[in-house]
Amino acid sequence: MADSSLIQSAKEKTVLHEYDAAQQLYRKYLEEDPANSSVWILLGDVLTAQKNFYDAIDAYDSALSYDPENPEYLVALGSAYANIHQFSDAKILFEKAAKISGDLRHQYLVGDMLGYLGKYDEALVLYTLLALSHPDEPGLYKRMAAVHHHLNRHSEEEMCTGKELILRKKAVHQDPDASAWFKYADALFRSERYDEAKEAFLQALAFEENARIHLRLGETLYKLNDVPGALEQFDKAARFDPRDFAFLVQMADHLTEIGLYDASITYYTQALELRSVHADTWVGIAYNLLKLGRLEEANAFFEMAKASAAIRELPWADKLHKSQKTVALDAAFSPSP
Repeated sequence: MADSSLIQSAKEKTVLHEYDAAQQLYRKYLEEDPANSSVWILLGDVLTAQKNFYDAIDAYDSALSYDPENPEYLVALGSAYANIHQFSDAKILFEKAAKISGDLRHQYLVGDMLGYLGKYDEALVLYTLLALSHPDEPGLYKRMAAVHHHLNRHSEEEMCTGKELILRKKAVHQDPDASAWFKYADALFRSERYDEAKEAFLQALAFEENARIHLRLGETLYKLNDVPGALEQFDKAARFDPRDFAFLVQMADHLTEIGLYDASITYYTQALELRSVHADTWVGIAYNLLKLGRLEEANAFFEMAKASAAIRELPWADKLHKSQKTVALDAAFSPSP
């Protein structure tokens, strides 16, 4: 009989971000009880936290083999496929989950995949139909605005964001908490109402301090040209849980997007202290170095990323070559024909 104490120990290791140890404990348990689908899901979640997406797919697929009609398991596997840009496969799984559960969240995911596939008109039809039965659901208007943005329908985008803002503001008055304030602040930020967004993010922090709020507050301060204040918030976000590899990479990616290349390198480097080999992280550093004009160092990190991807993590052509970063790096360092 499998030792259930292994699961509790693995969960404790996961909370501490000791993912390798947690993974070993889950696998040890599964050697004795391979049909325990919930443990396969827990293993997949740990692998996802380590950004080992292909191994996570195997774990989630194993869970589904024992419980094929579980909508949450379908969503877990679909999300893993989305992480490696296999959006068509993800969409099929989300559609099945939505059909079984009727859950609005799962239908959102179907629309999201349509967007990633460039099928904006189909996504808009789906969101519009959902809005007929869920007229007070702000997330629908957020998604509709995003679709209109991609279709260059700016007046429709503003109208949908306006509806979302009304509903988000109503939520913070009726049931104020960190999540409600955060979502309202996010909508204000997307409307370029940065002063109001700053105040709303501060309200969210008053209810609950977490890394994500610090990150978004920092982004808002950067938009308000308060660079020292922004850097302080990014540092607080990183220090909130310095063992969280996935968040450090996410934050570094975010800082790259807004052009804070030196700061981004700092957080990619902190992530690599937790996990020394990771192709996407090396690509991130290489891209930042390229933008800073440090070409020799950029090329070295780019070569490390390609070698790593080929050996252990991600088929190079599957994901990394689909990013803006690698396109720029290829253009800079590929041999001339």
